[in-house]
Amino acid sequence: MNAGPCLSFYDIAMSNQRQRPFRSTCLVALAAVLSFMLSGGAILAYGLAEGADNLSKRLGADIMIVPSGYESAVTGILLRSEPSAFYIDPDWIGKISSVDGVSVASPQFLVASLNAGCCSVPVQIVGYDPRTDFVIGPWIGTRAPSSIYGTDIVVGSAITAEVGGKLKFFEREYDVVARLDRTGMGFDATVFMTIDAARRAAGDFVRMGGHSAARADSISSIFVRVSEGRAVEDVMYNIQKKYGFGGSGIALVQTRRFVDSVASGISALIFFIVALESIIWVMAAFVLAIAFSLTVSERQREFGLLRSIGATKTKLAAIVMAESGIVSFYGAIIGTFLAGLTVLPFRIYIASVLKMPYAQAPIDRLALIFLASLLLSFAVGPVASLIPALQAGRSDVCSVIRGGEL
Repeated sequence: MNAGPCLSFYDIAMSNQRQRPFRSTCLVALAAVLSFMLSGGAILAYGLAEGADNLSKRLGADIMIVPSGYESAVTGILLRSEPSAFYIDPDWIGKISSVDGVSVASPQFLVASLNAGCCSVPVQIVGYDPRTDFVIGPWIGTRAPSSIYGTDIVVGSAITAEVGGKLKFFEREYDVVARLDRTGMGFDATVFMTIDAARRAAGDFVRMGGHSAARADSISSIFVRVSEGRAVEDVMYNIQKKYGFGGSGIALVQTRRFVDSVASGISALIFFIVALESIIWVMAAFVLAIAFSLTVSERQREFGLLRSIGATKTKLAAIVMAESGIVSFYGAIIGTFLAGLTVLPFRIYIASVLKMPYAQAPIDRLALIFLASLLLSFAVGPVASLIPALQAGRSDVCSVIRGGEL
């Protein structure tokens, strides 16, 4: 190896990497795995945190009224758009609205999961009342129409249909008039229409041979907003006192408890992701430190030779640091690129697998996440090579003489 004065420590480091392709490839691969885990984990953690925040801020309702025994189905509908269809008597709208402390009571009507053979896409249909709604409206984009009626539909962000296009459900075409902003919840894979249109769709389903337990005027749930200044617990007590449970056929779900339960699960998952990434970073640094230490031990005569032709201890240490920096730099670039290539295109699938609210990070946040992951992944190499670099700096001409090189 030519170690003349015209070569910088970076040139020597690059030359050493090229001369040991297998070792260099393995170390780069290790650094790439670390970078992939850091970038992918950070994207997932951010998406989960934003999804929980969206659920907390924009769900809107304080209380949800559902049929008895279907309390757990609410989680599937709101978080994952799981196919559901259950019904209660429409008289409950007036009953709940009359309870002291209730500001708004808005009904919804669910149509069971649609079969792809009869429809443009397999989705959940939700009918709502635009006149009283305060749950769906906040998610509709700024160019929302002034009213929704007839065959107008609003589609979730994950539905592949553009505003102005059409979708067919049960041999009836519907006009896409608006799209919801990304919610990170089951709303993303849901189609919304007026409650009358949803009931008509359920009728179309029955005429095509399907089965539905819904009456012509049924509703599935009622979303309740409590009057300002009133405690949710007090209003729930008023409803229970007036109508009770048991034979009433309804159940009350307090939204805050539901949101807190989901947020608690998300916080635990984020903590697990961060802890796992920290452990992986430390393990990667440890493995790289061992690898560089072994390499330095094997190259004592090489370093002694460099010392004999004028290389200083500082330059030998810089060579080792440069080699580790090259390894971690290329590994960080490859791992971060693969993370973006893997996580971003499959974000909807990932959200469905996690079964938790998930919101994709905007471009500026993604850039910060990738930059931070790059820096952390790059840092692992120099940190791991600190002790091996000191070992290399202690090499001297005597090691060459003992090895029989001079």
